[in-house]
Amino acid sequence: MDFEITISDDNTYIMGKVNVPLTRKVIIELTQEYVKLYKKTGIKRIISDFRDAPNVMGTTKEYNFAHSDIPSIGFPRDIRVAVVIAKGDTSHKFSETVAVNVGYQVETFHSFDQAVEWLLKDT
Repeated sequence: MDFEITISDDNTYIMGKVNVPLTRKVIIELTQEYVKLYKKTGIKRIISDFRDAPNVMGTTKEYNFAHSDIPSIGFPRDIRVAVVIAKGDTSHKFSETVAVNVGYQVETFHSFDQAVEWLLKDT
């Protein structure tokens, strides 16, 4: 499978771990699964672990994903998403910028612990 999704032990956030390079197809499928879990649990905090998933979409697909795909999937704007990436990986920066520009709460981190801290801040 291209990704695994679990819920934290304390039921405060959803965790998605992608195991392949991040393509538009993979991110759409992952986002659809996040929405299903959100609807089932009401959990509005997500960690996407992309440390083993460099973004290979390219700017046009990243832009279209943020502007067209996410809204059509029904991803709520009040969900907070922390993205954990490998040190030195800059391939996710444009995706973060585009997502924030269209109103989503997304931030990238190199540390899983820092991602959790940000994710749970103000809850």
